[in-house]
Amino acid sequence: MRIRIIVCWLLLFSLEATAFDLKADGGKRWYKGNIHTHTLWSDGDAAPEVSVAWYCDHGYNFLGLSDHNILSDGSMVKPFPVTENGRLTPERVEQIKERFGDQWVNLAVQDGTQYMRLKTLPEIKEHFERPGEFLLIQAEEITSIFPAVHVNALNIQRVIPPINNVSPEAALHSAVETLEKQSMELSIPMLTSLNHPNFSSGVPVEALLDVPKLQFFEVYNGHPSVDNWGNEAKGFHPTDRIWDIVLSMRQRRGDGRILYGVGTDDTHDYFKRAIGESNSGRGWIQVLSDSLTPESIIAAMKEGSFYASTGVTLESISFDGMKMTVGIEAEEGVAYTTKFFGTRKDFDPTSEPKIGEDGKPVAGASKIYSDKIGETLLETTENPAVYQLNGDELYVRAKIISSKEQENPFKAGDLETAWTQPAIPGR
Repeated sequence: MRIRIIVCWLLLFSLEATAFDLKADGGKRWYKGNIHTHTLWSDGDAAPEVSVAWYCDHGYNFLGLSDHNILSDGSMVKPFPVTENGRLTPERVEQIKERFGDQWVNLAVQDGTQYMRLKTLPEIKEHFERPGEFLLIQAEEITSIFPAVHVNALNIQRVIPPINNVSPEAALHSAVETLEKQSMELSIPMLTSLNHPNFSSGVPVEALLDVPKLQFFEVYNGHPSVDNWGNEAKGFHPTDRIWDIVLSMRQRRGDGRILYGVGTDDTHDYFKRAIGESNSGRGWIQVLSDSLTPESIIAAMKEGSFYASTGVTLESISFDGMKMTVGIEAEEGVAYTTKFFGTRKDFDPTSEPKIGEDGKPVAGASKIYSDKIGETLLETTENPAVYQLNGDELYVRAKIISSKEQENPFKAGDLETAWTQPAIPGR
């Protein structure tokens, strides 16, 4: 019976509704969150309480601390020699004492070196969580080094080790399948999201196509080393185009699974805020949910009841099967352009390898696909923005671009933007 219930639960959240109407109403509200964040538990430069305090202070409702290949439990200590300007310095320890009190900080000296014990997630939750207002969700960034495939695991309960020295699709498949098994075994909802496909050596779009169970990926990541807008030399498509290719090919193949796009910070740097640093507050998701619990947030995300943003706020997103409508919470003096993207059923699905200057295929590059994939179906400055489908679209999604520059962008000149999730007609 238990297995049957789990299977039904998984099937329920793998199916997307034909019509939806997303707005704060009927007991539901928008919750702002970031699910990709680092601390001193791995390669962030701040203690976990410093990280969490930043998000609490800036109006977030939920946060996932997703350090590399580790959960913030057990015992972890960090040295802070006075002579070393490392990630944990005496000055930063004093800042923690000033905010949280002397009793909060656990110090010890061993062989002449001062150490600070890092707070665990249960300790952080006890201090920060407020029912209905702020929630911490346990996470891990499953980090394969060779190849550089990083997968976010949200609401995970046990560490999932990465696998190295395999193909990108094999590393991605392993992370997705292992988390699904853990979720079923523990009867706890979890989700996986491919982080920054355009980071380091990249994850080619074909790897995403080979892992149909993957339901989430980062359409925006605030880390300065991520090529969100593409990299021609490396053969990286812009993340928007990656999204469109996967959506188009999945629908053509009859797989039916939607790929959802998330926005994240990938925060590592808390003490210096500037372009070139990996700062907090650059990208997030707004989830429409009836409550602030891991179960409700994940359920809403698996239903597509959320959008990604770097600054634009949406009031509503609706789809009735033949019309998509986006209501923007407009800021005075700011103009908004909404672009509706989609692919028509008669598109050319063929592809060819990316060829480098040496006349050979570029290693690790995504293939080149038809320009008919991810066409701009409509561009409008109306609010609400409305797109009436013709009936030959495989899907439609909207991207809302404001005239206002981001306060602290990962690339100079970036404008505040929001991305809706795709809608599939006729389902």
